[in-house]
Amino acid sequence: MKPAGLVAGGGSLPVLFLKSAAEKGIQISVFAVKGETEAKELGKYAKVYEVKITELSRIIDLCKKEGIDRMVLLGYIRHVNLVNNIKFDMLTVRTLMKLKDFRAASVMRGIIDVLSEKGIKVLKSTYLLEHLLAGKGNTGKTAPGRGAVRDMELGIKMAKKTAGLDIGQTVVVKKGVVVAVEAMEGTDKCIRRAAEEAGPGFVVVKAARPKQDMRYDVPVVGEKTIDLIEKHKGAGIALEAGKTFLLDREKIIKKADKAKIFIAGY
Repeated sequence: MKPAGLVAGGGSLPVLFLKSAAEKGIQISVFAVKGETEAKELGKYAKVYEVKITELSRIIDLCKKEGIDRMVLLGYIRHVNLVNNIKFDMLTVRTLMKLKDFRAASVMRGIIDVLSEKGIKVLKSTYLLEHLLAGKGNTGKTAPGRGAVRDMELGIKMAKKTAGLDIGQTVVVKKGVVVAVEAMEGTDKCIRRAAEEAGPGFVVVKAARPKQDMRYDVPVVGEKTIDLIEKHKGAGIALEAGKTFLLDREKIIKKADKAKIFIAGY
């Protein structure tokens, strides 16, 4: 099978992808984004080049050098790093100049279009990782009560809207009131803010965009999220089945069951 490239941001998804590729005998060249991921850790599994997200020309040149014509984008790139005062190469500047706005989705689509023009196809983020996607129904022994179900229903409506507007993928609801909406600060800070404002018993809802492009920014829920919900005595979390990565599944289920936190796929 032909080699593939991986642009690796933060989080555990890039390593999980590399492990899955190794099991299937697929050679991967990694382009590790500086400031977001540990190149040394990724180097245990594949050849690694450290790059800046603003160096499109270099990434494309390296792909040509390695004979790569397909690519996966995995791991988070903090939105703040897309809007801070950073230097861009000329190809990146030309790409950004064509955009209507600088929302994360717009920037990612622009990057994907340029890669495509250069003969590099960007694959779905779920490539080799389909087994990590959340399913429908309850994961674990705890089910949401009536009040939590109502909060979930409201949260799903609102999270779909905020995700569609590229504001954030997470909404927190308690007793029929939206108490926090994720923006640039990320999911963890959104949950902490909700707990400070509303106290225990809140419901976290995570949603993909209404027309989610599965090539980038697929929602992720991991052990850290469950730890935060447990710490602040939240009721549980609802996540979109088939469009959300659920990581550390066995650990998460054990923790959620012990803390009586529900994890519901919708």
